[in-house]
Amino acid sequence: MRLLAAALSGPLSRSPFHAAGRLRKLHVSGLAAGSLLAYDGEIAQAPPDLTVDKLSEALVVYRPSPTAPLL
Repeated sequence: MRLLAAALSGPLSRSPFHAAGRLRKLHVSGLAAGSLLAYDGEIAQAPPDLTVDKLSEALVVYRPSPTAPLL
């Protein structure tokens, strides 16, 4: 069902329900104990908070749009 919904809705970059921002850093906090983090093909325990840096080009982040209509 999710695959069908994704195919019908198109890419996140054109979704009316998500907003995109170009970031050089993203700070994430409040991660639950036992959360996993995947990076460079490795999986490890995530710290309680972390910062993701992207130096050469901005990091594109998708999130629910604050102005999206409620379903």
